[in-house]
Amino acid sequence: MNADDLLLLLARVLAGGAFIVIGIRILRGLPLVADLLKSKRIPLPKLVAQCGAIIEIVLGALAISGFWLFEVAIAMAAFVIVATLMVHDIWNTRGPQREKELNVILSNTIIVGGLLAIAASAR
Repeated sequence: MNADDLLLLLARVLAGGAFIVIGIRILRGLPLVADLLKSKRIPLPKLVAQCGAIIEIVLGALAISGFWLFEVAIAMAAFVIVATLMVHDIWNTRGPQREKELNVILSNTIIVGGLLAIAASAR
């Protein structure tokens, strides 16, 4: 295994592991997540939270395994973008809350960049 392969493996494990942990945390805190989604006027908030958690767990496991890595990394990036737009509605916030939302959006932008780099290296 060369250095590039090792770095890609590490990226897969870190990104995939984080997705799995987040998915499990969503399932464990389902009422809180559903309430958050409801406050954002997301229809069927409990179902959306459950589906989101399952998607995160499955994508995380696939990323770690390396199967369909290009497609999985693109799907993970798309998931982060959609989830960010659904939950972190910076246009509806002001003051310190707006700053917190902006920080999350910027962090998620970095995550999307990393996922796109994984996708590029999978080709």
